[in-house]
Amino acid sequence: MARTRRMALLLAVPFFAAGVWAAAGSANEIESQVKAAYLYKFASYVEWPAAVFVQADTPLAIGILGAEAIAAELGNLKNAQPMQNRALEVKRLKPGEALTGVQILFIGRQENGRLKSLLDSIQSQSVLVVTESAGALDAGSVINFLPVGDRIRFEVSVQNAERSGLKISARLLSVAQKIEPRRP
Repeated sequence: MARTRRMALLLAVPFFAAGVWAAAGSANEIESQVKAAYLYKFASYVEWPAAVFVQADTPLAIGILGAEAIAAELGNLKNAQPMQNRALEVKRLKPGEALTGVQILFIGRQENGRLKSLLDSIQSQSVLVVTESAGALDAGSVINFLPVGDRIRFEVSVQNAERSGLKISARLLSVAQKIEPRRP
């Protein structure tokens, strides 16, 4: 019983973190912390095809493009509990660099002008693409952050996840602000 309660609390932390971290610093710092915590926890709720992880000890790589503050926050989480028994690797990607070798790719709003072409370039890869841009699900993103009041929430495209060969847990879908289902 205690283990179940503790697990439920651990799972809920990033989903309610915005209110907890309200006194931690500036709004931009808080936003970066919350988004980094979400990115870290998303890995627990996604199933990748077996071929994505070459070996049992292959690290979970999160690529960050256009969001240095979030990359820095993720760097602070590197020594936290491994996700799915895998170490965390944070890759800071530069514009024009190949978007390969990552299981999660966060594309910051700085890249809005190139979002569609970036998403098209990784369309055949099994990558959980997370964005923070209006209309990003229509462009091919799997998860998109959105501000709701003073909190950070997210929307999910089940169709885009399936197209990438990913399975999103019902637990993650249950806390999404919006779920875009499969289209016929």
